[in-house]
Amino acid sequence: MSTLASTNPLGHPWPATRTPWPTRSAPLYGPDFARDPFSYYDSLRRTFGPVAPVTLEETGAFRGYLVLDHGHQLDVLQNRRQVWTRDSRWYRDLAEGALPPDHPIIPQFAYRRSRLYAEGTEHERLSTPGIRALAELDLLRTRDLIEDLAEQLISALFTDEEPGEVNEADILHQYALQLPLLVLMRLMGMDESSALATGNAIHEMLSGGPGAAQAAADLDATMRALVTERQTNPGPDLVSWMHHHNQESGLDLAELSEDVWLQIVAGRGASTTWICNTVLELLTNPDLNADVVAARCSMSEAMNHVMWINAPIQNLIGRWATQPTTLGGYDVNVGDLAILSLGAISADPAMRGVDQYISRTNKAHLAWGAGTHGCPARDLGGLIVRTGLEVLWERLPGMRLAVPKEALTWDLPYVARSPSSLPVIFPRPPAAPKDGQPWTTQPKFISSPPRPISTEPKERPSERQGRLPRWRSLVAWWPRR
Repeated sequence: MSTLASTNPLGHPWPATRTPWPTRSAPLYGPDFARDPFSYYDSLRRTFGPVAPVTLEETGAFRGYLVLDHGHQLDVLQNRRQVWTRDSRWYRDLAEGALPPDHPIIPQFAYRRSRLYAEGTEHERLSTPGIRALAELDLLRTRDLIEDLAEQLISALFTDEEPGEVNEADILHQYALQLPLLVLMRLMGMDESSALATGNAIHEMLSGGPGAAQAAADLDATMRALVTERQTNPGPDLVSWMHHHNQESGLDLAELSEDVWLQIVAGRGASTTWICNTVLELLTNPDLNADVVAARCSMSEAMNHVMWINAPIQNLIGRWATQPTTLGGYDVNVGDLAILSLGAISADPAMRGVDQYISRTNKAHLAWGAGTHGCPARDLGGLIVRTGLEVLWERLPGMRLAVPKEALTWDLPYVARSPSSLPVIFPRPPAAPKDGQPWTTQPKFISSPPRPISTEPKERPSERQGRLPRWRSLVAWWPRR
């Protein structure tokens, strides 16, 4: 295949390959991997050691070094030797056009002008407005918002048909997929029309179907319109606060739009899988379930346990070598890919002492990342998942799987791992909400809105209040998608 980029991101010619790709590698695909990835990771460790050369499709062109060992993963993430980068333009096989262009994983790490792919001072510049905006959140009021949306989604699980003794629902599609996305869009200050367009575009884009490219373009346009509107008409939302804190960073509208896109799409994926996997663990682990019900174990501790035994993000595909190095005994060339297998940590010999009780409180897992690219929204992400689970457990006592665990089908865990669906049954009627009041009668505010951007001397945002949009119709619409 002809070379598409003859130089690296620094403008220098790619150096000669120092070491050929290992003659022995393993497929990171196929039925064995999909059926039981944890046993598969363990077999890779026994065969190759702490790092395994793997391929992600049949031609062998899409390849990388799967890092199975916790210590090696931490070394790559912290990048103290300044070897590894998140900038996917350093992926030599991608730059030279060697990868199969239609592989579904490629769009997930294709370069975009955002903090996700930036390093050093550029990463700090692109990150600052978003991080400072998150610091303005009133987490107590944000929890109220999450509870309100969770209550509405759970109420929508009950059909209008003649009630019976039990009700059935798909917790993945009717709850876990929707709650994080609705919360994040609400916090960004979207009106209902924009939220509907965003939800449609994200679903279409992530489906990988023929409309994915147009959906991505539509999503970009929606983000740009939101950011542009909030520049002159700020409200009590994260985008308005990003504008306020951008007066020093100087991001243009495209860069701000990209950061809004990143926070919504990235936050939705991990939170959805975390909710789903925690529900599944609670429904299939009687000891953990009993401890949560009896308050011997908090929901946060149950969530932390899931990070060890069924990590929402299984494999982080997105670190490339910017200079020759070694990794787990392998000589790595410039432009080679490292894949961090968070799903393999539970079988790491160095971590075997983390049993089901220690794992409830041990936070040494790397689910939030580490180093400069560690997740900046872990407080918000944890709050969304914990609140969503607590409301679900309160409203649906007696919930249980509608099928045996062995009958569940699983999506191929290249990145995230969750069942394709999570059918549950629960008795009628549900426990009533605590206050019994619809949330739209008393809107909650995440913060006071900042002032419009102007040339006036800088000052702290004013204290005037704004109204968040009423979204009862949006929540009612979503489960029928």
